[in-house]
Amino acid sequence: MKAAWLRLLIEHTSDLVSVIRPDGIIEYESPSVERLLGWRPEELIGRQTLDYVHPDDVAHVVGAIARRLADPAPVNAPTEFRVRARDGSWRVLAAMSRVARDETGAVTLVVCSRDVTEQRALEERLRAAQRMEAIADLAMAAAHEINNPLTALMGQLALLAKDVPDNPRIEKILRAAERVQDIVYRMTRISRVEMVQPTSPTLPPMLDIRKSSGD
Repeated sequence: MKAAWLRLLIEHTSDLVSVIRPDGIIEYESPSVERLLGWRPEELIGRQTLDYVHPDDVAHVVGAIARRLADPAPVNAPTEFRVRARDGSWRVLAAMSRVARDETGAVTLVVCSRDVTEQRALEERLRAAQRMEAIADLAMAAAHEINNPLTALMGQLALLAKDVPDNPRIEKILRAAERVQDIVYRMTRISRVEMVQPTSPTLPPMLDIRKSSGD
């Protein structure tokens, strides 16, 4: 009766239950493997587990198996790795295992794996959003620090352009100030804050001052 209840539990669990030999050969896969990965259990029996593990994760999985066999304690930390589904996609599994022995003394690993693909993708999107937020905050702070002295500089240039019209050096400085102002504006766009163009002094009014001084 106990064995029947255990089999019923395994066959209806949403997680993937696998029995793997120390050499990685699969001896059993629960029916949930078809829902999670698209493979029918009978397709995987006798196959090498590592054939379905992402190449970049093979060494990690081999090491985890070796550590588990060397330390058969009932509690162990989950091991995460990517597994190839039948449709060619990669799913991220978090697996915990336990060493078992059958009546002959043969050692196997009973592995319980949970699909954490969506969870890890969500966490990565959250980290990306946090990085973008940090970049936006930095851009806004830098733009604020630049804009204050830039406004004062452009005010002085406006007065200088009025006193000394058609001066090529002033023209050159004005062009440089215009480029800096454009950079500041783009930095505020990065932070998704539309920069309100000040009415005075700004570069276009200074150009008007320069033109009127030359008339």
